Amino acid sequence: MQTGHNTELIYGNNAVLAVLTSNAGRRKVYRLFLTGSKKKTPVIKNILSLCQKKKIQIVEQDKNTFELNITRSLSRRDLESTQGIALEVSSYNYYQLDNYLQSGHSPKRFLVMLDGITDVGNFGSIIRNVSAFEADGIIIGKNRSAQVNQRVTKTSAGALENTRVFRVTNLARSLQKLKDNGFWIYGSEVEGSIPMKEVPLAFPLVIVLGSEGKGISNLTAKMCDYLVKIDMSNNIQSLNVSVASGILMHWVYQEMKQ
Repeated sequence: MQTGHNTELIYGNNAVLAVLTSNAGRRKVYRLFLTGSKKKTPVIKNILSLCQKKKIQIVEQDKNTFELNITRSLSRRDLESTQGIALEVSSYNYYQLDNYLQSGHSPKRFLVMLDGITDVGNFGSIIRNVSAFEADGIIIGKNRSAQVNQRVTKTSAGALENTRVFRVTNLARSLQKLKDNGFWIYGSEVEGSIPMKEVPLAFPLVIVLGSEGKGISNLTAKMCDYLVKIDMSNNIQSLNVSVASGILMHWVYQEMKQ
């Protein structure tokens, strides 16, 4: 199962199905690999049907051959998560923030910006939250940030293929551009911030999340209209950033639906 230099493997039922149905990353799909012994569940039947309609090559292999070939691209830990199915695709195509701002959108919309979050597990979990709470997408930097890769795809459990990811050169300049386009900026911060229940929400908006250790950068914090904190027990100083992102996005989501 040799993949090209610009291809990767999407593996697991949910992630494979999401690429075939949503494909927010506008990937090219080359081949589907699966073990011949894999039970033909409704999900697998749907995947096979979609591949046939899209004229995607289907390669069935015995379990040993499948695992032998796929280990060339995956670690042993990831191999255990494939569920016996993998899709060979091109890399994720990032979105352009300028194009997004120039197109028409609902007034009640929000984006999430990640400032210095390098852990791919947290990145994948935040993508799931973005999909669950209907954010318009995620903004990441080209530097000091986790990038979209196979591990992020797997951690997001298919949510990446429903999510727009914008990659920018400079976060602060991008925030200024968003402000110029009417966005309100809410930074998640522990020190010197206001409890979120006391903060008025105004749309469109951006939630800025920083790493657990350092938080958002000083330059980014200066661009925020509000610095917001989550109410919690004094027994704990901070939450995992993916957990915090879910709480903050749910807060925005509730207001967005009113």
